[in-house]
Amino acid sequence: MILEANDIENLLKESLKVDFVEAIDLKGGNHWQVNVVSSDFEGLARVKREQLVQRSLKDLLANESIHALIVKAKTKDEA
Repeated sequence: MILEANDIENLLKESLKVDFVEAIDLKGGNHWQVNVVSSDFEGLARVKREQLVQRSLKDLLANESIHALIVKAKTKDEA
């Protein structure tokens, strides 16, 4: 399966209260950056925010469809 940006974006929209999401292919379909704005991140440290995003993408990370992931997770007030 060739991973597309909208595949990642849709998974995040299904699992988080997303105000904005953008997945950027950095290198050949398995290195990604995700920019996510969500109220789910309020009151959470950066690491906890990243864990929420990683949990949403756990199957893609486990089967290495996503080999590398950069997460930029913000609340609406921080965006």
